[in-house]
Amino acid sequence: MIGLEPVHKKEFQLERIILFSDAVFAIAITLLVLEIKVPHIGDGTKNSLFNILIGMTPKFIGFFISFFVIGQYWIVHHKLFGFVEDYNGGLLWLNLIFLLSIVLMPFSTALYSENIKSNLSFVIYCSNIFTSGIIAFILWRYIGSAKRKLSELNQHKDLLSYFSIRSLAIAFAFGTGVLISVFDPVIAKFSPVLIFPALKIINHKYKPVIEKYKRK
Repeated sequence: MIGLEPVHKKEFQLERIILFSDAVFAIAITLLVLEIKVPHIGDGTKNSLFNILIGMTPKFIGFFISFFVIGQYWIVHHKLFGFVEDYNGGLLWLNLIFLLSIVLMPFSTALYSENIKSNLSFVIYCSNIFTSGIIAFILWRYIGSAKRKLSELNQHKDLLSYFSIRSLAIAFAFGTGVLISVFDPVIAKFSPVLIFPALKIINHKYKPVIEKYKRK
């Protein structure tokens, strides 16, 4: 039982969870770039290589968006486990489900990049990223539960509220993209830019909370 574990063993088990999670994030980011195949033109001209690279623009766009999305989710995960002091079976499973959504991202990115004109591929891509954000939110609320006693965040509800709401910024942007795609698939593709105003609004709303804990 976790409650009977010595402190040093508990810390070691938490470290294993973090190291495993970091490895999954690293693999997911690596798989993103592996989906971009290096073009081979044989005896073609420089102009033909240029045209091929231009044709690969959707793949590069998908790569950069997903790279920074995965990177942002890694930052969220990094901050979250900075507060975790204990663990249980529920946390392990929630973390695994979160990582599942992360390792699916190279596939959904490639699916969308290869079928840029398909609205269904866009919806699948956005749904993948949206799901990651929702699970991240659930993880924050889970470790902040006073009943589970996994973190001191249960004593700082304002800080818990800030981090959990902030984790939804990416989910909000891509979830909005899915909704807009029903009416205008072209405009929907610009939905990732909503991440920035969403983060700005959240940071502004919780500025007193941020300043309060910066002073500590």
